[in-house]
Amino acid sequence: MSALYKKLFMLLTGTAAGLASWAVMEILLYYGEEIGRHIIWNGLTGAFIGLFFGFFFGSAEGVMFSDSQRAIRGGIIGAALGLLGGAAAVILAQGLVYLIGNTEFFTSSVSESLVVPLSRAAGWGILGLVVGSLEGIRNKSGRRTLIGMAGGFLGGFLGGALLEFLARVWSNELFSRGTGLVILGIGTGLFLGVFEYSRSFGIVRILTGPYKGKDYILTMRKTKLGTSPWTHIPLKDYMGVENNHAHFSADNNGVTISEEQGKVLVNDFEVSSRELKYEDVIQIGSAKLLYLPR
Repeated sequence: MSALYKKLFMLLTGTAAGLASWAVMEILLYYGEEIGRHIIWNGLTGAFIGLFFGFFFGSAEGVMFSDSQRAIRGGIIGAALGLLGGAAAVILAQGLVYLIGNTEFFTSSVSESLVVPLSRAAGWGILGLVVGSLEGIRNKSGRRTLIGMAGGFLGGFLGGALLEFLARVWSNELFSRGTGLVILGIGTGLFLGVFEYSRSFGIVRILTGPYKGKDYILTMRKTKLGTSPWTHIPLKDYMGVENNHAHFSADNNGVTISEEQGKVLVNDFEVSSRELKYEDVIQIGSAKLLYLPR
């Protein structure tokens, strides 16, 4: 999957998360009207929205690499963090609305038409921040976590602002909520993809085997390759690849490939460690990869 297709895939992931969240939200809102809505019930609604967003975005990396174990593991971790993040987002938004509503800095009309929607949008930004951090947390990478948090917050905030705006201008609340949640998902997916690429060290494209044509964006300072389920670039279906075969080291000066448990060839020459240049071809077992700096 190329970098462009990955961005499109993230948009589709966000769309699916928004649609799934919409269905659950309508069910919860229906029963909320029956028993009376309050902050705990609103927090529960946010938790379920976060659960779906976390599951879809958390499993995306595994789906892109056709790795079911990676997708399931990422989805479970994402759902758990999304559950907490979604509840926190809604409760935070409610708290901001309450605090602002009890201050004298804004008139009631300005507060209702501008400040309250933006406060709620900030809450959706928190949800996007949590969703964006998932892959970095799973990979234990502070840099990737921060990149994802920035993209996720911006996408969540803008999508949430549109959601709040639509809820005010459309008379059909059902349609406005659904459209708003889909926009929230699209915004989160879009900015996650854009931030990930813009802050990356380059791209590794797999040239051979079952993952041929798939790109991996180098956003971490250390990226591991191998057959272990905990490596960042999985090569489990290739011959001659060790559990932790090699790793990429990256900084602002460039990207270096170094061997760990297995042999590494760069442009058909065996190396223990080498700084990579444009279109260098790396061979690890039966897998060949092309390095493309950003």
